[in-house]
Amino acid sequence: MSPNATPMRAWLPSLVIAALGWGSSFLFIKISLRGFTPAQVGFGRLTVGAVVLVAIVAAYRSWPRFGWRTVGGIAVTAIGMSVVPMVLIPMAEQRVTSILASLLNATTPLWTAVFVALLIPAERTTKAQLMGLLVGAGGIAVLVGAWDVHEFSLGGTLLMLTATAFYGVGGAMSRRLLGRVSARPETLAMTQVGLSAVMLAPVALLSGSPEQGAFSPSGSALWGLLCLGVFGTSFAYVMFWRVVKMAGATTAASVTYLVPVVATTLGILVLGETLRWYQPLGVVIVLAGVWLAGRSPRKGPHPRIAEPVGAPEADLA
Repeated sequence: MSPNATPMRAWLPSLVIAALGWGSSFLFIKISLRGFTPAQVGFGRLTVGAVVLVAIVAAYRSWPRFGWRTVGGIAVTAIGMSVVPMVLIPMAEQRVTSILASLLNATTPLWTAVFVALLIPAERTTKAQLMGLLVGAGGIAVLVGAWDVHEFSLGGTLLMLTATAFYGVGGAMSRRLLGRVSARPETLAMTQVGLSAVMLAPVALLSGSPEQGAFSPSGSALWGLLCLGVFGTSFAYVMFWRVVKMAGATTAASVTYLVPVVATTLGILVLGETLRWYQPLGVVIVLAGVWLAGRSPRKGPHPRIAEPVGAPEADLA
């Protein structure tokens, strides 16, 4: 059955689960920071996610058979898609609300468009895509309330935008280095997440000691970290690729519009955060820019390229 012929009831639950997993990540990061440093949050979620993905790969019996060159390409991609953002996002959430972090995370496709244009000369940027980048930049200014110098958190905003820029670099490098790699998504994800955890381990160890009681089962930090690894780092990714398989990449990319809704709802209901009037307006402008930047001129058939292995351009945190 082709993706277009798959009924909505077959793929919609998986899309919702992916949105809930990625949208709740911003809540779980906030909770994890009650006991762990940002680097420890990043390392913990990657380690837990890797364990879950190993179990999934074992169930499918799809163990990787990569050469060293492919492993090196995955490792380079992982720096942009996992290692750096998984530290910067918690650092940003020490300064901004989970709501604002999730809304800024929606700029990821804009950065991907920028770095694809810079790193992959064959993919020329169109006027519509350039307009999308400009619209997106204006949306970011509205989103963060740049005119309000008393409320505007420059440090947190820059950390969050740097994280999404690294997502963009990772997405572009994935296309360049892994375009001919053929493997199941969970196999690529397990390899990338596992390598990311190994690379981030020394940073986590040197980042200081966790708060007293951080590993206590009665505390919230440990459970937040476990939920972050299980739901926001492994299951969400698997569910996303299930939608890609059943309904196509375009339908699956609609998760971009659902993640901020989930994160905002949880931020208000669970954390008691406030949604500023200009933030929904800003994210609408950003997503309009994302739509324009994602447009490409119609061409004939072209070779299939790999998607980013750590998270799609729609994601994520």
